[in-house]
Amino acid sequence: MSLQKHAFSVISAYFVTFIANLLIFQFMPVGWLSLGIVTLISVIAMIAAVYSERQLVIANAIEAPGVLAPQQRVFWGVIGIAGVLAAQLVGSWLEMFLFKMPQTNSQIHQQLSSMTTNPWYFLAIGLAIPILEELAFRKVLFGNLVNVTGVFGGALIASLLFALTQPGGHWLSATLVGLVLAYDYRHTGAISTAIIAHVGALWVVWLYYIAHAL
Repeated sequence: MSLQKHAFSVISAYFVTFIANLLIFQFMPVGWLSLGIVTLISVIAMIAAVYSERQLVIANAIEAPGVLAPQQRVFWGVIGIAGVLAAQLVGSWLEMFLFKMPQTNSQIHQQLSSMTTNPWYFLAIGLAIPILEELAFRKVLFGNLVNVTGVFGGALIASLLFALTQPGGHWLSATLVGLVLAYDYRHTGAISTAIIAHVGALWVVWLYYIAHAL
C-alpha cells in the first residue's frame, strides 16, 4: 500500500468515527443504545485503520531513520505517559493564568458516567478513538508534513489540528499533549510508542478519579 492510500484510509476511518460521534449524540440521547452504536462504529473504524497500517510497507520520514527495539518503545511509551500528564497540568495552568479558563473535570466525569451506562463504551474512548487519533494526527499528518515543514513545524501543525478536535475548548493543553506525543513518535520511530503514552495517560487519569471517588 502506498503512503497516499494509507493516509486516505486512516483519515477516512478517523473522520467516520468523528462525524458519527457528533451526529449520533446530536440526534439521540446519551444512553446504552447510542453509546453502543458509537462503540461499534469506532471499533470497526479502528480495525480498518490498523489493517491499513499493517499493509503499509513504506516508511515515512519519521520512520525512515530507523525504529527502536520493542523494549525501548514500551519504555518510552511509559515515559510518555508521564510526559502527557505533565503537559496537561502545565497546559491547564497556562489556560487559567493567561485566559482565565477555569479548570474543569466535567469531561472526565462525563466519560466515566458514560462507561457506567454502557461498559462497552470503554472500547471506544479508551482504545479505538485514541488509536485512531495517533494514526491520523501523528502517523499520517505529522509523518507526512515533516518533509514540507520540518519536524517542529509538522509537529505543531498536527498538534494544533488535534487540539481543534478535542471537546472542552482546552486547545492549549491539547496542543502541548500533541507535541509530547509527536516527540514520542519521532524519538522511537514507532507509532506504538505514542499510542501507549496516549492510552496510558487516559487510563491513569480515569483510575485517579475512580480511586478518589471511592
